[in-house]
Amino acid sequence: MAYTAQITQDDQNRRMDRILRKALPELPLSAIHKLLRKGQVYIDGKPVDASFKPQAGSILEISSLEVEMQRETDTEKNISIPELSPLDILYEHEALLFINKKPGIPVHGKHSLDEAVQGYLKFKLPPSLSFKSGPLHRLDQGTSGIITFSKNLAGAQRFSEALRQHRLSKWYLAILQGTMTEPVQWNDVLLRDQEQHRSLVSHTASGGKEARTTLYPLFYNPHPQKRFTLVLINLGTGRTHQIRVQAASHGYPLAGDIKYGAKKQAEPWFLHAYALGGLGTLDLGLPDEIQAPLSKTQMTLLKNIFSEPAQLLFLERLYQTPPIKDLLDAIIK
Repeated sequence: MAYTAQITQDDQNRRMDRILRKALPELPLSAIHKLLRKGQVYIDGKPVDASFKPQAGSILEISSLEVEMQRETDTEKNISIPELSPLDILYEHEALLFINKKPGIPVHGKHSLDEAVQGYLKFKLPPSLSFKSGPLHRLDQGTSGIITFSKNLAGAQRFSEALRQHRLSKWYLAILQGTMTEPVQWNDVLLRDQEQHRSLVSHTASGGKEARTTLYPLFYNPHPQKRFTLVLINLGTGRTHQIRVQAASHGYPLAGDIKYGAKKQAEPWFLHAYALGGLGTLDLGLPDEIQAPLSKTQMTLLKNIFSEPAQLLFLERLYQTPPIKDLLDAIIK
């Protein structure tokens, strides 16, 4: 059987063998190289080798493809997609999509946010042989807030490069168990226990990864039964479970995070990715900072714990999603 497809902007300037590995996951690598060696892979009617890099708009043709292709058409796909309410999409750009993730929804797998985004983008993006949209950073299933998805290769590359170069700033809101009154910076070395699926703070530097976290306490509840602190957190690095494991190690576990030693409670632990800054450095015409508003359910939880008049006034302001600079100014004053 013959196979034809068009090379898109996201496919161009990639090696032919790499494009085919993405486009034809059903084929083993040896079969792909065999097709190329036999001259059965054509671009615009001319046979090409593994190193050839096609341009957008060119037509790919494989003259003889001896494999049962199980590619589903859009009408054949029957994907269960969680509903995305209008407030879930924080900002959409031609290269990137920013989503306000709800707590309890996994990012990957069945009935996940990724599955929902794929359904949303299915009819909005041109088909690509070698590029698939996906999340560009992590959020735990129980964590809510801003998460970024790629819409094209350029967006994915620029965002990932900015992350590696620490040009992006990630800000979280969390409820910690205990009373914290002054800003603090935690610098630790983390290890990953793959068997237990959890991270650990290492007291030796060997084999671990640096983890930097800065916390700014907003206010606390001094009641003996509700000794909690609401904090604004700047994540200096992006390790798995970084905030959760560092908070527990320093004596302030996320309230309700029993996996990392907190007391059991009726409410799940509260960790919200509030803002993502430094986006202007991507040179894509994005706003420099995007905030993810808290839900009404989250606001009710906060008001039940922090109920002093001044605290309630601050929470109302927080519900309007002010930029990080305004929050920091309010804390400092």
